[in-house]
Amino acid sequence: MFKTETHLHTAEVSKCARVCAADLIAMYHEAGYSTVFVSDHFQTNTLDSKGDIPWEEKIDSFLEGYRVAKDAGDKLGVTVLPCAEFRLADSSNHFLVYGISREFLVANPEMHKLSAEEFAAIAHEWGLYIVHAHPFRDSARHPKPELVDAIEVYNSNPRHENNTDLAEELARSLDLPVTAGSDTHRTEDVACSGVATEYRIETAEDYIRAVRDRQISIIKRDGEEI
Repeated sequence: MFKTETHLHTAEVSKCARVCAADLIAMYHEAGYSTVFVSDHFQTNTLDSKGDIPWEEKIDSFLEGYRVAKDAGDKLGVTVLPCAEFRLADSSNHFLVYGISREFLVANPEMHKLSAEEFAAIAHEWGLYIVHAHPFRDSARHPKPELVDAIEVYNSNPRHENNTDLAEELARSLDLPVTAGSDTHRTEDVACSGVATEYRIETAEDYIRAVRDRQISIIKRDGEEI
């Protein structure tokens, strides 16, 4: 089985992260992960803090963590793919979006200021895959399952109460695919979750297919796969 990290933040980009991208990739390599998605926060405090610069320059700055991680992954044999965790203007929801590219991000300025409905319409027009991240975190209840393609039912970040049981119940009731991730921000978060597949995830399309076709196993913090 091949292990993939689906949810990770780099200190280069995400203000809440504490570990630089190259160090993270080295740790995931040591932990036996073949693939890592870099899912830095795409939200107001990340983008507006760049100042009054052209949108394209903001996007290049946003992708810095991914670029550093990919360089490290290329040297170690770890596949590194871009992702983004969007927090939008109309709620506290977080959406992990797979299949993104620089082209998509540059072509759609100020997406973080859209409503969830507006954003989902654009993302799906571009063929992207939206996962509702930790929909019941810290007792908040803001699910928008009608806008997403799958639900992150297991998130191993130890500094939040993620209410896995409620996320699982939501996915089951709507017959939505499920996924999981470590939500890595610090050293102690590394390689505590993710997904396992029978084939190596080389592209976002590989991952989307595996989740959509329900061909993944969820890696839990204790090492158990379900």
